[in-house]
Amino acid sequence: MPFPTSPPSRQGIDASGLVGFVDALDTDPGIEAHGLIIHRHGRRVLETYWAPHRGGQARLGYSLSKSFTGTALGLAVGDGLLSLEDRVVDHLPDLADGVDERTAQMRIRHLASMSTGHADETLLDALMTDPTDLVGAFLKLEPHNEPGTWFAYNQPPVLVLSEILRRLTGKRLVDQLRERVLDPIGVGDLRWSQYRPGLDLGFSGVFTDLDGVARLGQLYLDGGRWDGLQVLPEGWVDEASSVQIENPQRPEPDWRRGYGIQMWMCRHGFRGDGAFGQYMVVIPEHDAVVAFHSCTENMQLVMDHIWDHLLPAFTAVAPDGVVDDPVADDAVVDRCRGLTVPTAADRLASDLPLTTLTDRRFKRAPGFPSHPSISAIDIRGDDLVISEGEQTLTVRLARTWTDVAGHPIAASAAVTDDGRIHVDLATLSSPHRLEMILDPAKETFTALWPLPPLFGFGFDGYLTQMHPPD
Repeated sequence: MPFPTSPPSRQGIDASGLVGFVDALDTDPGIEAHGLIIHRHGRRVLETYWAPHRGGQARLGYSLSKSFTGTALGLAVGDGLLSLEDRVVDHLPDLADGVDERTAQMRIRHLASMSTGHADETLLDALMTDPTDLVGAFLKLEPHNEPGTWFAYNQPPVLVLSEILRRLTGKRLVDQLRERVLDPIGVGDLRWSQYRPGLDLGFSGVFTDLDGVARLGQLYLDGGRWDGLQVLPEGWVDEASSVQIENPQRPEPDWRRGYGIQMWMCRHGFRGDGAFGQYMVVIPEHDAVVAFHSCTENMQLVMDHIWDHLLPAFTAVAPDGVVDDPVADDAVVDRCRGLTVPTAADRLASDLPLTTLTDRRFKRAPGFPSHPSISAIDIRGDDLVISEGEQTLTVRLARTWTDVAGHPIAASAAVTDDGRIHVDLATLSSPHRLEMILDPAKETFTALWPLPPLFGFGFDGYLTQMHPPD
């Protein structure tokens, strides 16, 4: 079902402010923008992508997955299968023997609000305790504080929540959501990586396109209703978007406003977000949703641009009426035309022609921490063939972004004055980009991620397998 659209000015938005917002995202050196959707008053006023990224591509949302897990929790609470005040161990009796007193008193609310009492992230400790069973391992880690008194952003509690919901419903999270949430709100391709067969990761692993993120945000903006249907239980959105635990220890302005149920509070509204710049920002005071895909190390940058550039555009129109401004609306369209992630040639400011080398093999440069799955790279005519064990990835050498056949990957290439060949691989099902450098003089290559993927929580380490799960 297509989402209703509207020119920005018709929804009371200063379109020139939208241009400024896109400018800020496009030109900030700390942000590699990939896709942007903005809703206001239930209308999509902007949807744009930076090539080679495009609409309809399911991609890993990292911790934005938690907001989908929280949604499944809301369904279970509404169905009376559990309450937020239930003890965790009462739903996992086979794992309850020998737990400490604080863990014995831990509630579902504490799992869902990052307030289990542990001082900090427990993922590594759980892996060291029992790498085969993170659910049981987490319950063996004694909290440093009383549950409900200390915030720590933490992955294993969400996996525990996923396991409890699986036991109560007999279904994976993705299947719990499909019929009752995803289908009614028009989310098509959503897949979830599993910790083990039948158990979705919960804290990460959701693959969906930006449209799916925006639709979930709209559902929360509208109090859980969609086209007159109460999709989420009455009151669940208020519960999830209310501060459950304070977190003043965080330094970033939009990460110290408190945490809800699998949602962050922020200066204006609340949000779900994921590592490296995946956002679902809900702004009730302006009846707006912002969904954004990017690759960034500093996620506060994007939030600052929303408040500095977009919010004034919502408040710039006189309150006594909305006036269409086709000229300003056209300026938004013009600014979004031709948006692109810088190619290798753009990034290196190179206008040299691409190599005419043929039938050359490059081995890994010694002593350099290249991406470990790549064993060799060959140039064959206009193609680059990347070997990963028995698997190969064939990349057409071109200055513009060019899709890699059979894989959600795009590539661009450039040559620098020293004769080295630079190839950028944008993995379209993730935020990440791999930069490879081939040195013909030494017949060696390096391959580095500017921001490395979190392998093991949605992807394994092979380029040829960086795609949504089947």
